[in-house]
Amino acid sequence: MIQSDVHKAGELAEQLATKLRNSNGNLSVIYYKLEEILINYRKTGGDPDLVMPSIYEVDFEYNRTLPDGRSIWIAYADVLHDELCGQHGTLHKKVETENSATGISIVSYIMEQLKLPPSSAMIVAPVAGSILGLGVKAFCKHGGDCEGI
Repeated sequence: MIQSDVHKAGELAEQLATKLRNSNGNLSVIYYKLEEILINYRKTGGDPDLVMPSIYEVDFEYNRTLPDGRSIWIAYADVLHDELCGQHGTLHKKVETENSATGISIVSYIMEQLKLPPSSAMIVAPVAGSILGLGVKAFCKHGGDCEGI
């Protein structure tokens, strides 16, 4: 079952990467999906504190996350920064030099690096999709840093 969650998240990451490329890099596709997944995760009894790099609060009355999807994306981008944006980072090498980088491999890598539980797979999927859809340079530019690239 755990493996199927990662597989499903990897497929979602690849779908989101395609949508992101088709929208010319408009990250609102990713932000919206992050909010939707986090709300559903919380509604099914999941604890967001266990799957987020920082603490977030979900407001179900207005059916939105506080902070929004953009803030969630930035939180993940911040903790993945060195590994992705530095030329010597493991994630950078995986995405830039390995032709085999897939949604599944990136979701798995992020979960492993951040020591996230299996329940985090779907929340990690939009972040992985943005890495696949933007590529390293564009992802790091959106994050505000392009050091070493």
